[in-house]
Parts: sequence; C-alpha cells; structure tokens
Amino acid sequence: MASIDTSKRKPRRTHGTPSFTYRNRFAYALLAAGSVLFGIWCLTPMQRIANERLCKELLTVTEQEKDRHALFDFSAPRPAKFIREAIEEGEKLRTER
Repeated sequence: MASIDTSKRKPRRTHGTPSFTYRNRFAYALLAAGSVLFGIWCLTPMQRIANERLCKELLTVTEQEKDRHALFDFSAPRPAKFIREAIEEGEKLRTER
C-alpha cells in the first residue's frame, strides 16, 4: 500500500484554516456594517417621519375593530356593584308581578 499524502486531504474541522479566519472577518464586517447603518438610521429625522407614518397606518381603528371591541366589552366581566344592582332590579320586577 502506498502512503497517503495528508497535506492534500480536506480538514475535518475549519478551525485553524484560512477559511475559518476569512469567515470570521466577513461575519464581523457584516455585524459592524449593520450596527453602523442601524445607528445612523435611528439618529436621522427620516426614521421619525417613517415611524409616524407607519404608526398612523397601523394604529387607525376601523369599524370592524370597533365592533369587535364592543362585542368583547359586552361580554366582559362586570364589577360586583353592577351585579348587585342587577339582582335587586330582578327582585323588584318579581315582586311587582
């Protein structure tokens, strides 16, 4: 059997290889560029304007939402005072009959 030339073989791990170094540099560059662009975006007045316009579109209450909220409010739990008043009113109606 001939001996195997290990210098031509693929490494089992990338740690310690040039591709490992370049991959890390590329990742750090992307993180740094993203952080810088995010910081610049947050400091510009354009971001505030875009945020206000977006909130106006997303936070406007439509008729369907109003109806849905009214439905939830109708079936919402009532305070004890309201329940007592309803019971007293029901008793008054029974005694009047």
